[in-house]
Amino acid sequence: MPFNLEYGDHGVPSERWATHDLQYAGFLVFQVDHRLAPPGALPGQHTNGEAPAQTDDAKRQILAALADTQCNGSIYLVGGSAGGCLALWCGLDSASTVTGWDNNARLHIKAVVSFSGPTNLDDWSHPDITDYTDFETRVDNYVGLIFPDHTHGPLLAASPVNLITTGAATSSPPVMLFASQYDSVSHTQADDMNTALLSIHASVTYDDFAGSRNHAFYNWHVMDPAGTNCVSTDVINFLRSYP
Repeated sequence: MPFNLEYGDHGVPSERWATHDLQYAGFLVFQVDHRLAPPGALPGQHTNGEAPAQTDDAKRQILAALADTQCNGSIYLVGGSAGGCLALWCGLDSASTVTGWDNNARLHIKAVVSFSGPTNLDDWSHPDITDYTDFETRVDNYVGLIFPDHTHGPLLAASPVNLITTGAATSSPPVMLFASQYDSVSHTQADDMNTALLSIHASVTYDDFAGSRNHAFYNWHVMDPAGTNCVSTDVINFLRSYP
């Protein structure tokens, strides 16, 4: 789920690997559609796609999945990059910003997995790379700013971390976070999220891949840092443990 259009409606190749593996493991998989932030708007999109349009779209898709007769009522969110951001947001946000969404709907989310998900859009730190412009431009666009305008208010308001620090979110489903040392989305984003989640006593698993440049689902078919399982196996086992 990117902030701009990539690979048409099919997802990047690594997303398709994840979809295949999750389906093979017995999960009913929906690839979520949502509006896109400028300048990557979908053809025919008539709104600007800025926050909170995308998180509202994701909430609508979750409600649609719950209404599907094939759904047993348990929702699992697995997102990469911007999708990781949206998944974390929906796992935390009970605000009734769309018809039918409330805390009861949110509680159907049994677990969340985020690969390289931006979590604190106001945190520009990246200790391991010097060119961070792509990240800065995309999150500015997402909240309606024009790079290099990094106005704190809009960036914080669209950050999953901020839901916790402001007290809007006091509980969370179990979360699995993945980050890479040299990723274009800094691992400090996952650090921020991990700290925030632990502050509300959430169950968190956090893997940071030292020396890796892998972004989002390109970590799907690599070994976990402990070297015992493929990440895909770890994720599937994690999801299965929260029926």
